[in-house]
Amino acid sequence: LDTPSQLAAAEALAGRRGAVVAIDPQNGEVLVLASAPNFDSNAISSGLSRREYRELQENPDRPMFNRALRGAYPPGSTIKPIIAMAGMHYGVLDPDKREYCGGFYRLPGKAHRYRDWKPQGHGPVDMHDAIAESCDVYFYEISRDIGIDAMHDYLSRFGLGTKTGVDLDSESSGLVPSREWKRSAFSNRDDKRWYHGETVIASIGQGYMLASPLQLGSDAAALATRGQRYSTHVVAA
Repeated sequence: LDTPSQLAAAEALAGRRGAVVAIDPQNGEVLVLASAPNFDSNAISSGLSRREYRELQENPDRPMFNRALRGAYPPGSTIKPIIAMAGMHYGVLDPDKREYCGGFYRLPGKAHRYRDWKPQGHGPVDMHDAIAESCDVYFYEISRDIGIDAMHDYLSRFGLGTKTGVDLDSESSGLVPSREWKRSAFSNRDDKRWYHGETVIASIGQGYMLASPLQLGSDAAALATRGQRYSTHVVAA
């Protein structure tokens, strides 16, 4: 850990629930692993009363829960660069071709509108614009062309849905859904079908998809090195 950076993250998180992760892309070293609110671990080492420990456990802000390591949250637009790469990998996306975003997307033959965060739309956008402006409609269209199973396979290559292997206990594995996953997870329900609308919202990191802040930091590092991945680690030696 880089002490000045860790302190800066803790200061930025003060009074909030959240997490900050920073990873050196060149070697996988975890420079920042901050979770808030926090607690004084020295107090546990020196001995807490049963009442004090129970208060920590029952605190609704969950100070003993390491959000950076154990949290599993919808990754949202952070996965859009990887979805764009999946589109190129499967040959359904020309990064220089401009697609029109009018503020919503409809599946063929359906009336339901999947809306963009920008109600008036982004107009014509290529891949660079779509990532820079976080255009939802652009990624909805990619998801229709590649489908959830191909999306699952490609996101899994980046380590989403599995632990990074960091040298700390209790890491979250997150979740990247697929048709097979839903059949298993919903085995006690009559309807186990995967719906096209579920693919659409998965393309912008919503729905069933979950990731930890540490996983997303690891993915950002892999993008920065153009695919060179290093094992994430806190201990230097």
